[in-house]
Parts: sequence; C-alpha cells; structure tokens
Amino acid sequence: MSILRAPRSGWGILAIVIIFEASVWGVPAWADETTQVRVLLTKFDAGDARDAKLCSPTGPGNYDEHQDDAYVLLRESTTPVLGRSPAQPIQIVVDSSHVQQTMLGHGAAMTDASAYVLMNLKAKNPILFAYVMKRFFAPKEGAGFSFLRLPMGASDYTATDTYSTYCDEPSPDLRNFSTVHDAKYIIPALQEALKLNPEIRLLGSPWSPPAWMKTNQSLKGISPKDKAAGKMCRLKPERFDTYAEYFVKFIEAYRAAGIEIYGVTPQNEPQLDAANYPCMRMDEDDQIKFVKLLGRKLEAKGLKTRIFVHDHNWALHPNDRKAVGGDAKMDPVASATKILSDPEAARYIAGTAWHCYYGDAALMKRTYETLHERFPDKQILCTEASGWGKNRGHWFGDVEWGLSHNWLGGPQHWCEAALQWNLVLDHKFGPTLRDDSQATALVTVNTDRYDEARFEREFYALAQMSRAARPGSKRITASVQAGNGAGLELIAFKLSNGQMSLVVYNKNDAEKAFEVESNRRFFEYHLPARSIATFVW
Repeated sequence: MSILRAPRSGWGILAIVIIFEASVWGVPAWADETTQVRVLLTKFDAGDARDAKLCSPTGPGNYDEHQDDAYVLLRESTTPVLGRSPAQPIQIVVDSSHVQQTMLGHGAAMTDASAYVLMNLKAKNPILFAYVMKRFFAPKEGAGFSFLRLPMGASDYTATDTYSTYCDEPSPDLRNFSTVHDAKYIIPALQEALKLNPEIRLLGSPWSPPAWMKTNQSLKGISPKDKAAGKMCRLKPERFDTYAEYFVKFIEAYRAAGIEIYGVTPQNEPQLDAANYPCMRMDEDDQIKFVKLLGRKLEAKGLKTRIFVHDHNWALHPNDRKAVGGDAKMDPVASATKILSDPEAARYIAGTAWHCYYGDAALMKRTYETLHERFPDKQILCTEASGWGKNRGHWFGDVEWGLSHNWLGGPQHWCEAALQWNLVLDHKFGPTLRDDSQATALVTVNTDRYDEARFEREFYALAQMSRAARPGSKRITASVQAGNGAGLELIAFKLSNGQMSLVVYNKNDAEKAFEVESNRRFFEYHLPARSIATFVW
C-alpha cells in the first residue's frame, strides 16, 4: 500500500503517513491530507519461477487453490515507498478532467468447451471449482471479469461429437428451435459467474447458421477448389429474415433463463468461409441487409440487445486476399466503414468488433483511431485473441504481446472491451473437434484427475487490467511529465464510484521508481522489472 498525500508547500516537503491494515483492498479511508492507495502487483518472473517449481517431477504441490501462495502474482503490495529515491523519480500525472471512452471491461469466451470443463470440475472437485470461479469473477477477491463472449451454437471449441446449432432440423417457422443443449452446462456455468459478478455482460456470436439456411448445406466451410468452381458458403437470400428471427429467439430464450444478452455480432469472422469447422462468408452487403432486419425485429420486441459488426481481424489474412471465385474481400477498415455508412443499418449498429489474429499493434492502433475519428459515437470491442503453443517460453514474451495488442493497448485507443478466447480448456488443448489445437485458455484443468487448474500467464495481466477498468469506468489521461519513462506503459480510469485507477506496466529489465500526481496529491512507488501494478484510490 502506498499513501497518496498532499504537499504542504509545492513539491518540496511531503507529509507521509503509513497505515497498516489486514486487507489493503477494503473501503478506502480518507483523511485531511492522506488517501490510501491500494496496489495490486504481478511480477512475470515470479510466474516463471512458479511453473519451474510446480512443473518439476520432484517439485512439491500442484496447481491447486494454493498455487500462487509463494509468488507475487496478483498480490496486494503492502510496502510503501518512504520519501524520494536518490535519483529524481519519474513523474506521472493523472488528469481526471480529460474523459474518454466508457469501459465495458475485460474477460474471455464461455465456449461450449469451457463450460463443459467447468461444470465437470464442479461435480468432481467443488473446492477447486469455487476457487477458479472466484478468481475469475469476484470483483474484490478475484479478477472481476465483466464481459464474456458466448458462441451461439457450436464454435470450433465444443465438447460434443458433432457441430450443432439451435435449429438443426429444417423448419422455416423455427418451430424446432431449442437451447436445450445450452441448458446442460453453458447456462449453469453462466449463472454461477453471474452470482459472483452480476455486472457481467454477454456478447453472442454465431459461427454458422443452421446448415439448411446456407448455400452449401453444411455448418463447415468450403474448399478453395469448390469456391473457385462457383460454390458458396453464405446465407441463402430467402433465409435472411428467418435467421434474424433465430437471433431474437436466442435472446428471448436466454432472458427466460434469467440471463440478458448485451450484444450480438451477425457472424464470427465473416471474411472466413474455408474452415473445417463452422463458418460462413458474410460480405458487407449481407451484413447491412441482415442488420436492418434484425434491428427492426429487436426494436419491435423492445429488446435492447446491441449489434456489433465485422468481428474479425485488423487486416486481411493472406489466405483471404486472393479473390477466389470472384470474391474480393475488402480491407477491414474499409469494410467496417461501408457498413457503418449505410444510414438505416447504422441506426441499429452499436459499433465494431475485432480479433487479434492478423496485424500488429501499430495496425491495431491505426484501425481503432481511424474508426473513432470517422464514427465517434460507435463502440469498439476486441472480442477474441488466444494463446497458442505446446512449448511456450518465458511469461514475459506472451504477456507483452497481449498487453500491447489487446488488454492495455486496445483501451489506450478507444477500445471498450478486451477479451481472450477460451476461458477454460483441458490439458489436451480441448475439448475440440479440431485436430490441430494448441490453444491456451486462461485456465488449464487436468481432466484426467480434476485436481489441478493451472492459471495461465495471460490470466494475470488481464486480471490486472480488469481490476482497473471496471464496468462504467471512464478512461482518463495518464502521462509521464518528467524523468525517463521509457519502457513504461500507462492507462488510467475514473471509476463509477468516484475513485480513480492507474495501471503501470514496466517492460524494462530494471526497477522503475516513479511519483504519481493526481489532483495535486502524490505518492511514490518502485515497480519491479517486468511487472505490472494496478493502483486504486
């Protein structure tokens, strides 16, 4: 814990008060000249040390509810820095007068695979299940994740033997529509999460409509050879209205289960139509047509569910650049611009959604800044990014990528929600029908024994951001005003309860000492190398 303090005379003399508490994340206590600053700290080198010990065949313990007890990982920092460091510290100024976007928060996807593993963990090891869920969703004791993506029907990560939707049997009137599959473990898993954090918002995204609504009569995609020959993987013209009604039924079915759907996207990755799992091509004209139909239906029903378009990468993947079968795919920013420029469709569109699978951090920044400049009233979300690889290196490389491309870098440039992909997977990179999966979720559960739930490196940095960017918080300005701030990344928020938060990420190989000014009050902190800290006051 650091102490935010007011100067008695300019920058020269600082009044210092040290207050020790059992928990530094309780309700802040205000005094005449001091404010307690709560600090949450993660040292990425500590993650490497934890894994080296717990992954060793001779190492004691396992990835249970005590896996982080000996490591500085989401640890409350209770050591204040007393006075200035010998060298002039870096000076960071937080300016709450300059307000930017309102945050929805951080989170991941409750895929079919994630919900299946979670509910099996609950049945086989309820203590470990409770620990995992509390760390995910509890706003004070855990990460407080507040935004979850929900595949509408099967995605590429499903625990079933086949891919399915909510209406696999042909029925133009949708009389065969049913969410009975979701009631087995997806809805119960969401209900458990909502008990811990009622602020959670859900974004529904389909990977494919029912096969009978599609031109290729399959949930999966088509081969380049078939596409070149004229075959298409698209929504049939006569099924647009039916498919819009399908969305309404999904929203109503979840509402009946006590779960509100905050938003939907018309199609996951609409520029992808050649995958060997559920997918569909939905070009700009198709998205515009569909949004108009869905928007009218939502409006007529009095449903407040928002619509977000694109839901794909910042740049065209090389596989999508070739105009196979005459299908020339647009640059993503041009694509989103075309859709948002349609006056009627734009009336129903809340914003755009983006994935991190092609394009670098610089392109992400240009994309978000361009869209905000062109459409300042439209929201920007990052809805998918995934860790990948059987033999990953040190923690720092992976969290550096995630922070710069998504969790911190996105909100620095108008993004309101930053999501990872699977919330939970098993120790075999599934369950999934894919034969190439090396996906890493935020937690890996050993489903042979159900005695381990390893929190992965992506969880910790994402959690640090989630604790700072609470739902309804507004981004405010934070900048280095003096000293050498190279290798520090900053972001600050004004919380809905009047508090402020600041995240400082130190990419350097050495500790950085800095002083933070907020409304003419000050505190100092020494941030270790390769670490991230969240401050709340």
